[in-house]
Amino acid sequence: MMNLESDPENFELDHVGINVPNLDQAVDFFTEAFGAKEIFRIDRFGDFENGALERLGAVREAEVELAMLEIGAGRLELLRWWSPNQTGATFKSSDVGASHIAIKVANVAQSLERLRRSEGVRVLGEPVTFETGATPGLTNAFAITPWGALIELVHWGE
Repeated sequence: MMNLESDPENFELDHVGINVPNLDQAVDFFTEAFGAKEIFRIDRFGDFENGALERLGAVREAEVELAMLEIGAGRLELLRWWSPNQTGATFKSSDVGASHIAIKVANVAQSLERLRRSEGVRVLGEPVTFETGATPGLTNAFAITPWGALIELVHWGE
């Protein structure tokens, strides 16, 4: 494996970005469900002549709007894309390229109940606490957001 830096303290996760079909809905969801704070928003833009969005892996004709949220000590970037080759298809959590967002909470069961009352959210089972293995003491549970993203609620125990 390639070692980019000999001192790992030089690296720190800045944010996780996910694509959403409706930016306002996604911002509202994370604000209401997890107390997220919007740090900044960039309105819909494209750069067809200079191809600025191509450096993000998008086609030249794409447009995007985004919001950066703060959830506790972490940041989440929500992106809404418009692209001529957009299919609108959603991933299954087991597909290559699919992703999830893990949010640390004080009480998984209480947070899951709050999500259960959120319109359009689908809860996937009840909280599980691992006694042995690689993550002893971890309690987690999963839910699907109204637009189909997988959320993991985690509490690492004492």
